[in-house]
Amino acid sequence: MPIQMWHTPDCPQYVIMQINWESGSRRVKEQDAWAKEVFPAAHERLQQATAALPPGTAAQPFVDALTELVQAQADTTGFVVLHKWVEILERHFPPELPDPEHTSE
Repeated sequence: MPIQMWHTPDCPQYVIMQINWESGSRRVKEQDAWAKEVFPAAHERLQQATAALPPGTAAQPFVDALTELVQAQADTTGFVVLHKWVEILERHFPPELPDPEHTSE
């Protein structure tokens, strides 16, 4: 059962909630600003690290998927949406295809 609570402007509990909301909002803005500043350099380091890896290793699909996901994030101003994640993961980790030599009874 939903409960609705009313506070007067001078209610201590309301003042504490307001301070917490403002503090949380400030932290989110600070984190976002920090991430926008640091992301390009971190993305560049990822690209350099992936370029240094020898091709054809067992980790190659993981490296390629991570690189593409990070590039997708760099290309957007918000979040990479779920369908984009799925497209990238399906491309690098396709579902098992049926074995043409296998016959079912």
